[in-house]
Amino acid sequence: MADGTRSAGWYPDPWGTDDERYFDGSAWTRDTRAAGSVGDAAPGSASAAQAVPPGSMSSPSVAGPDAPPEGAVAGLAPAGWHPDPWQLATMRWWDGNAWTGHVSGPTPMTQAVDVQSERAIARWLQPLLLVAGVAQAFGMFANASQAKWFVEHWDEMVRTGTTVDTPPSGGSLSGLVLPITILVGVLFLVWFYRAARSGWGAGLPARRSPMLATLSFIIPVVNLWWPYQSAMDMVPADDQRRSVIQRWWAMWLLGTLCGLLIIPAQAVFDQTATRIVAGVGAAAMLAAAFAARAVVTLITETHVQRTRAAG
Repeated sequence: MADGTRSAGWYPDPWGTDDERYFDGSAWTRDTRAAGSVGDAAPGSASAAQAVPPGSMSSPSVAGPDAPPEGAVAGLAPAGWHPDPWQLATMRWWDGNAWTGHVSGPTPMTQAVDVQSERAIARWLQPLLLVAGVAQAFGMFANASQAKWFVEHWDEMVRTGTTVDTPPSGGSLSGLVLPITILVGVLFLVWFYRAARSGWGAGLPARRSPMLATLSFIIPVVNLWWPYQSAMDMVPADDQRRSVIQRWWAMWLLGTLCGLLIIPAQAVFDQTATRIVAGVGAAAMLAAAFAARAVVTLITETHVQRTRAAG
């Protein structure tokens, strides 16, 4: 991204937006403004803040912390630039009611673009996601075969001091489901962290830091939507292909829900209902695996293309 022959100033955005991006004399920054804006103030100065209204930014608004800028009252604070409460950039735009996705000023994440490692991990991850999908689908049916035993022995299991028989294994391959799921899951989280760093470094605004976005997969309750939001942040808001992220997350939630409902289905209904729930869950997990491969491809290719365009 370095260019020693270009003087500092505003230029057409090399990352493909309709705005202008500021070049500081050695590298492109994250600062943008509407094309043709009057003035040539450097980012971070008072005049720059006035020359770059929030509507000129190409980034979508995102939900931020509830707290307004320090010393202000929510709904009464005037719109303006303030220190980023998420510490992902130097300044973030407060629109008068909430924090937006518009950021300005240098950030330690600017130079964190490492699409080569992201792409290298993606090559290994894509075939393994299918393996994990098959393993999770098999696990659904294995759990269905064990559900009747758990329902029949539930009182004995919860009664202190009562010895129960060993539950059925669920099949000769059931022991491989958990280690395969953990192995692929860890590799996916490594890729997700790399992708989040690359997306931020490539100029895409994020609602959460790469580390928090990755850890959100294992944080109860918020893991129902934070990972999905973080994945959406890795692709430009106007990219029509983002629907594959929606499909992936919907299938993943459906498969997870079915997995949780297998034993209740056996307890409330019968073995037939349990097998139906397991079948729907298995199909959802397979669909989620295929969609996850498409998500990995979409995000990685997006970051590679943006990096090349900025180079």
